[in-house]
Amino acid sequence: MERQSSSARSSGLGKRLDPALKSWMDNVIIPALVREYLVEIEKRNRLATTSVLEVTSDKDGNEP
Repeated sequence: MERQSSSARSSGLGKRLDPALKSWMDNVIIPALVREYLVEIEKRNRLATTSVLEVTSDKDGNEP
């Protein structure tokens, strides 16, 4: 059995999808997933930054 590359599988999948469904996925679903992913990354970055600031402020000795 011959192995296909990831891009070959993706392009094969696109050929089997109804063009209207593919268009809807490209214009609605994928952007929504990307927005959600970016929101999650931003939350993680804020948590990481907050944790670093808390550790830094604890080292200053200004807090009990």
